Amino acid sequence: MNQARHVGLTFGKLLVAAAICTILTVIIVNAIKAPVEGETKDYSADFTDVSGLHENGDVRVKGLQVGKVKSIEMVRVGGATVARVHFSLEEGYELTEDSRLAVKYQSLTGVRYLDFTEGPDGGVSATHLSLDNTAGAFDITELFNGLQPVLATMSTDEVNAFTQNAIMVLQGDGGGLSPMMRSAEKLASLASDRQQVISTLTANMSRIAETMGNRSPQVIQFIQAVHHTVLEAKSALVNFYKTADFGPKFVTPLHRLVTQLGLESDMDIDAMVADVFPNFEEAIEAISLLPNTLAAMQVAPLSPRAQRGRSGPCANGVAKLPSAVTVLLNGSEVTVCNPR
Repeated sequence: MNQARHVGLTFGKLLVAAAICTILTVIIVNAIKAPVEGETKDYSADFTDVSGLHENGDVRVKGLQVGKVKSIEMVRVGGATVARVHFSLEEGYELTEDSRLAVKYQSLTGVRYLDFTEGPDGGVSATHLSLDNTAGAFDITELFNGLQPVLATMSTDEVNAFTQNAIMVLQGDGGGLSPMMRSAEKLASLASDRQQVISTLTANMSRIAETMGNRSPQVIQFIQAVHHTVLEAKSALVNFYKTADFGPKFVTPLHRLVTQLGLESDMDIDAMVADVFPNFEEAIEAISLLPNTLAAMQVAPLSPRAQRGRSGPCANGVAKLPSAVTVLLNGSEVTVCNPR
């Protein structure tokens, strides 16, 4: 008797569990189908790839459901096989020759939906869009090619956050660009070769963007910025090493020279130059005399016999220089002679 009662209770529990599962399944299926209310109109569009998009998938405008995917078939267009999607739109939304459709991620589980972008007002009505006006699905796993060792050190939540941010950027959501940069920084911080990680990530995103037809300005902006930064960093690394090796050898004597010249950080260089060159004309005149002055300084000294026949240090007299040049040569103990 007790055994029969135990079997009955077990059977009852199974029935309750089955009923709950059935109810949840019905709720989920109805949520996925989510029929569109009101009158609709049917359209079609061709895509290169519709992976993850299924019948009864949503057609959305800025996140708001406005239609449903009715069916998907394979057709030949211009010698190539494409996926033709038949879908519906609520009245009030109309397909035109300038409209755009893209297959986008609805969730990380792989569920996709059609994102509908209306064209400008007054566009020519259309019932079908070609590949020129559509963007197919992309495989998010391509983003992680070559990054497996780094991803293995990350937690599930970190990988999911990175993936979600990457999807937002690839789908053209500008709000995901900043989180994507932070995720990329986090990813690079876990690797020994950060440049290789960023280069691999950029290359992967570039390939995905190409499959999307380069229709996401945020993706192109992100790729160009990161690619330029990485290239510039790589080209400058050699200079950093040179600076570390030769910098002290150059800076130390330079610092000693500046110190011996009496230059200090609180000196007013502008005031000193203004004292030496009161006006621009005198500065030009002084600078123009410097070549002759330096040439006179480099003249070979006279022999002792020649010097005995001279009445002074200069046979033709001492040259009278402007005060600016005299100041420039002050302390050098050099006498400039008149030419012959």
